[in-house]
Amino acid sequence: MKLILFLTLFSNFFVLGQDNDLLKEGSVRVVQLIRQENSTRRYPDALPSLLKMLNEQSTARFDIDPLFIDNLTDERLLENPILYVNCDEQPNLEFSLEERDALRRYLELGGFLYLDAGIKASFLGSDLGHSYAAWEERPEVRELFSQVFPEKTFIPLPRDHDLFRTFFRGLPKNEDLKIQENQKRLPETVLTFVEREKWPQATYSFVGMKVKGRLACVASPICAMGWGRDEFGAWIPPISFRIRESADDFDENLKLASFSGGTYEVTREDGLKDIIYSESGQRPLWVQEPNGNWRIFKYYSGEEISNYAHAFYSRLGMNVFLYALLN
Repeated sequence: MKLILFLTLFSNFFVLGQDNDLLKEGSVRVVQLIRQENSTRRYPDALPSLLKMLNEQSTARFDIDPLFIDNLTDERLLENPILYVNCDEQPNLEFSLEERDALRRYLELGGFLYLDAGIKASFLGSDLGHSYAAWEERPEVRELFSQVFPEKTFIPLPRDHDLFRTFFRGLPKNEDLKIQENQKRLPETVLTFVEREKWPQATYSFVGMKVKGRLACVASPICAMGWGRDEFGAWIPPISFRIRESADDFDENLKLASFSGGTYEVTREDGLKDIIYSESGQRPLWVQEPNGNWRIFKYYSGEEISNYAHAFYSRLGMNVFLYALLN
């Protein structure tokens, strides 16, 4: 009941873009699950950096130090509205019966769970992200929720979902990235692909699950890689872009090109299918599209690319956490 009361009060008083003394007096604590046996952390600076940005750019007030728990039966979980789990940081996603019951109760009482790195594409290796493939929840995530909520399934979030527009709307602008005046901006060819195919309408591949009519759990490809800053305020780590490019001779030459990995059939949003050709290790090489065109996957890196990706992932992360508090 304490959790429901907290969420009701917060929703009533949180107003985007306006000053609010009540929120400044307290702060929201995000709970993060970190198992004791997990000695390796991925992106340890990510969540604190994101919470700091939320405080700087919205009227919400978050404690920038997450509350770490190593078991979902920890009674402090019910005192806080958001649970964050980076699935790549978990040694496994095996939970005891007591933990599964605690998670169900938490979500039924009004808590919100964000499973970062909770979904992936079948043709990608464990450390490769992708934004327009056919995504599905990781097998261990599916197994967990088949035990927590056997009557429910994850459903892809549509591009017009409020989660993508809670605070930020649209993609970052080059002029907003605070890069040096003499530095190159995001290449127009890359920007065009990002706007039309990679992150259309500033959306990403999310799946969600409703509990008692409320979106209570979301899962996404890894987003934490885009949240971190070092002690000097610089983004960490660098991020590259993978985009599709075409040329006049691709339609003929790629039909005959050799590759060392497998082929993967991927269902697109329009219901048609792409065929992905990969090298060993599941790194995408090129794609045969249903319209008969062939395109290669090209990888772009550089400070302007990385800054843009970090700005997008941070805006996306802030939208998720603010949505969790408002709905």
